[in-house]
Amino acid sequence: MKRVSFEKDKGASDLLAHYVHRPIENRVVLYLMKTRVTPNQVTVLTNILAYIVTALYLLGYLLPGSLLSFVVGLMDGIDGKLARAKNMTSRLGKMEHAFDLLFEFSWLIALAVYLHNSSGDALPLILCLLSITLIAFYRYCYDTFGRVMGTSLDIYGDFEKVFRRIAGRRNLYNIHILAWILLGTPSYAFITITAHAGITAIIYAWRTAKHLHEADKLSGFIKS
Repeated sequence: MKRVSFEKDKGASDLLAHYVHRPIENRVVLYLMKTRVTPNQVTVLTNILAYIVTALYLLGYLLPGSLLSFVVGLMDGIDGKLARAKNMTSRLGKMEHAFDLLFEFSWLIALAVYLHNSSGDALPLILCLLSITLIAFYRYCYDTFGRVMGTSLDIYGDFEKVFRRIAGRRNLYNIHILAWILLGTPSYAFITITAHAGITAIIYAWRTAKHLHEADKLSGFIKS
């Protein structure tokens, strides 16, 4: 599908968002543009479904919860595009990202709590805490870069444009969870998610520090 004007300038980030979600989102938004549905209504519905995922994980309905998480991931990209399509963007709408992170963490916590309660193993809780810490850290690096440089780290350099497709993000963590559920060992999801988050944290910290250091040199704050 031809790239449409209601997409963000930087485009979709991870592999799933770019190759699967984007064409579906665009078709849905083209339809919703002709209706009275508002971006805020989509956001509210997305968050309701997101916390149903949390409840399903906590109660042990792992496969239904995992499948629904992919629906939430798809819907999460629609409200922003619909806001741009209907010229209804706002500063308040930026708060959506904070709520996204909240339900993302609630999924990991609910899954870890269920796995701990059902097996008595503390490892899922430990790895959940570690993965959330790593995600919070690299998100802060990413956001700091955007505030300081006025552009997204995702599109700043050639390396970043490639790495963004596989960087740790909720969509890709959902794949970890679904894969291990289907394999019958859902607790292993925390091992691979933590590793994925750790690699992302190292890369984002390195690239953020590198680019900010280079910017300081160019501006004369420090000598070469």
